[in-house]
Amino acid sequence: MMTSTLVAAALMAAAASQATAEDAAATLTLEIGGVAPSRGVVMIGLYDSEAGWTSGSAVTGARAEVDGDHVTAVFADLPAGTYGVKMYHDINANGEMDTNLMGIPSEPFAFSNNARGRFGPPSWEAAVFELSADGTVHTIRFE
Repeated sequence: MMTSTLVAAALMAAAASQATAEDAAATLTLEIGGVAPSRGVVMIGLYDSEAGWTSGSAVTGARAEVDGDHVTAVFADLPAGTYGVKMYHDINANGEMDTNLMGIPSEPFAFSNNARGRFGPPSWEAAVFELSADGTVHTIRFE
């Protein structure tokens, strides 16, 4: 009886471990269009909560080299769930979003769901999308 209880407990632990490993295996592919001019890099921040979105605390990020008007960025081994993307086209590749004298961005920027903000980034609700356990391809376009 004790042996069968231990075996059952071990099997349940293994199943829970497998489920956790599967949860962390989702892949997000970002298909980014409207990239012009064809130089520089696209700087991408990935957010998994409204608090992170608001504070600017990305869970991860990427730097994608521009070679043409289309860029693809892949984030692997993410937990399935809700995410938002903030990104800008760093045309001069200086690692900063350049602004004019009034603080308005002078380099192109975009958000997940092609969301638009008024006098700042869009709300989390406008930009959030679902990353499924099977993976998701999300398309964003610079306008």
